[in-house]
Amino acid sequence: MGRYTCAYNCEHASDSDVKFFKFPLYNPRKLKKWLTNMKLKDWTPSRFSVLCINHFEEQYIDKTGKSVKLREDAVPTVFSSTPGDPQKRNTKASINPRNKKAKAPGLKASLSGPAQPSVIPAAAAKQNGPNQEAPQTSDAAGDPKKPEKWRIITDAGLMKISSFPYFFHGDYCVSQDVQWAPDKDESTECEDPEKLIEVTAPWQWLGLDVRGPLPQTLNGHRYVLSVTDYFSKWVEAVPVESCLPPCVAKHVADVIAHFGFPLRILSRLPHDIIQKINKELKEELKITIALVVHHQQTGSADLITQQLIDRMVNDLIEEHVADWDIYLPAKVFALCFKEHPKTMKRPFSLLCCAGLEPVRGPRGLDYTYSRVQECAFVIK
Repeated sequence: MGRYTCAYNCEHASDSDVKFFKFPLYNPRKLKKWLTNMKLKDWTPSRFSVLCINHFEEQYIDKTGKSVKLREDAVPTVFSSTPGDPQKRNTKASINPRNKKAKAPGLKASLSGPAQPSVIPAAAAKQNGPNQEAPQTSDAAGDPKKPEKWRIITDAGLMKISSFPYFFHGDYCVSQDVQWAPDKDESTECEDPEKLIEVTAPWQWLGLDVRGPLPQTLNGHRYVLSVTDYFSKWVEAVPVESCLPPCVAKHVADVIAHFGFPLRILSRLPHDIIQKINKELKEELKITIALVVHHQQTGSADLITQQLIDRMVNDLIEEHVADWDIYLPAKVFALCFKEHPKTMKRPFSLLCCAGLEPVRGPRGLDYTYSRVQECAFVIK
C-alpha cells in the first residue's frame, strides 16, 4: 500500500516542506537507540515506517545541502508526554539507550485533550451488541460548554494490521492531532496489478465513516455520519442521533436517492455493524447486493479529505458546542465549494458539473465482496 508518513501536531501534513525520515534499519545499533527513545515495546519498524522532523532536535538536522537530512548521530528525542499528563505537551527522551527509568507506554492508543479522533478499543468493540451504540465518553458530562472527546468508529481488528497507518504514531503522538499523508513518491509499481482497483470517475467508490459521540445538541444529535466520494472529494455529512445500523442505513439511502448508486461504499465500521447496515439497505432500497464493504483502506485512501472533516468536526464543537448540528450544513458546503488541496479543484465542479446522470439502480461489479476487501485502491 506504499509508504506512509506522519506529521505530528501539524495542520498541513501534506505540505511539501514537511520532512520525514526512514528508520535506520541498516544500522542495528542506531535503530536500537531510536526504538529505546520511543519507549515502545514489542514493536518493530518496517520499511514503510518513518518519523517526522518534529521528533528531532535542531542539533541533529543538517540543512546545509540541497535537501534537509539527518546527521549521522541523529536520534529522535522529542515525543509527546505520556498519557494522562495534560500539563506537558512534549518531553525529550533520553539519548542513552541504557536508561531504564523511562516507563514504556502500552500499545493501546489513548486520548488526551478534547475532540481527539481515535478508534474504539478492541474490548469495547466486543462488548457492543449488534444493535448497541459505541461506548460514549462521559468526561464532559454535566458541563455543556466543555467539548467531549470523540472517535472515528472503527473495527478494532484493523488496529492489528501492521500496514495500517494508525499502528505506528498512534501510541505516543496522542496529545494533539495526528495526521497521516501518503508520500509524494508513493508508487504502486511493486503491487500486484490483480489486487489494485483504480478510482477513475466521480461517484464510483465512496467512504463511509461515523464520528462521535459529540456533545449532545438540543435536537438530540450526538454523531456525524459522513459519506465521501474518493474521486471528486465531495462530502456528505449529516448529524445523527445514534450510530445504530437502521439510522446509518437511512441516511446512506437518502444520499443514494439524491446522487445515485455508487459501485460500492467502503467502511471501517465493525464487521457486524456493516452486515446489519447492508441488511437495512436491502430493505430500504429494494436491492439484493451488499452495498457497503468492510475495508481497511477506508480512512487512508483519501487522507487529506479525512483531515479536513476531522478539523471541521473539531471546529464545530469548539465554536457551537450546544447546536453544532445547525451549523454542520454550512461547514460541509464550505468543504465542497472550496478548492481541494489534492485535486486543486472544487469538489462541486468535479461531481456536479461533469454532466453525469445519477445511476438509479445497483451497479454491476467485476469483483466479489472478498476480492474487494483484498484489493488496494488507487485514485487517479
